[in-house]
Amino acid sequence: MLSKFANNKFFIKVLILTFIQIVFFNISSLAELEKFRKVEKQRNFKKPIEWEMLETERKNDENIFDEIIWNSLSENEEIYVDELKHYSSPKHFNNEKLLHFTSLNRSIVIDENIGPDISFLVPIGFKTTSNKKFDFSVRGWNRRPDNSSLFRWNGGDAVANIYYQLLNNEKSSFDLNFGFRSLYSGDLPGGSSAIGEGVSSGFRWAYNLDRNIGIAFGAEQLIQFDNKTDTGRDIYLTTSKVWLDKGVRNQFPLIVTSFGIGSGYLALWDETKFACSDLFGGAAVDIAKYHKLCWGPFGTLSAIINNNLSTFVEYNNYSFMIGTSLSYRDSYRLTLGLTIAESYDDYKLKNLDEVRMFGRFSIAI
Repeated sequence: MLSKFANNKFFIKVLILTFIQIVFFNISSLAELEKFRKVEKQRNFKKPIEWEMLETERKNDENIFDEIIWNSLSENEEIYVDELKHYSSPKHFNNEKLLHFTSLNRSIVIDENIGPDISFLVPIGFKTTSNKKFDFSVRGWNRRPDNSSLFRWNGGDAVANIYYQLLNNEKSSFDLNFGFRSLYSGDLPGGSSAIGEGVSSGFRWAYNLDRNIGIAFGAEQLIQFDNKTDTGRDIYLTTSKVWLDKGVRNQFPLIVTSFGIGSGYLALWDETKFACSDLFGGAAVDIAKYHKLCWGPFGTLSAIINNNLSTFVEYNNYSFMIGTSLSYRDSYRLTLGLTIAESYDDYKLKNLDEVRMFGRFSIAI
């Protein structure tokens, strides 16, 4: 049954289009809400202030506060003040601050605490966190020839990325990113290329529309300093949202979606790519063969189990992936998973002898 669904291009297209419609619906709804708030604020501002003289009587009684009548709130009664939510009972007050979300590389940041990754290739839409300047990561996946072990690494090499936070304010951020394709040279598998090949750079601008939704526009491997880059000229426009309203601490799991359009490795399936051109010198997805720069949709669905653990399903227009990620000591993140279907095979579901591993290790400074 799964293989029939995976082979059905029509249903895959409908699924992708539905994801995109959900994203734009949420953004437009948020914009209408913000517009309504501004109108109400202006309307209230224009109301004239009416002053009234009150007669007061000063009492010299030392026990003046004895006249105040105190009443206890019921255990289920709630008071909302600005963004603070107070749960009141006769015995105590328990204040819970609403969560705010930012990002770092592919990691979710929860109130400035760096959490796990919520995607592998798909960029996420939240602004970059303000408490870290650099993020270093190494990622890759095995090519796995026929009849080989899942853990065999054949002919591949890892990709290194460096992210630097250049500008950051309350709602937006602007970052620079640098990368190179080859990390190893030698006799072992993947060592045929020289260290440091495929040097490239790009940028990322992101803006938080609210505490739990943001958009980002950027590019990775945009400017290439040699002709050895095959990791894709990935230009993108993406949005991310955490689906919650209560959103207080210790309220897990949290569901996060990220959707958008991109080029390079984010637009490899022939059935969904569009607007192909020779812009910027092509897609840079293959050293041996030229590919036009095309655009395509992508998306992820992630579940944040707690502050340190997540799992996700990703469609990046190159493959379908399932993965899990672990965050450690607010700086280190390890992400591992399986590639279960790929675009070159029209997303036919792989069997256990065909699935490929992927992984990334990141360090924030």
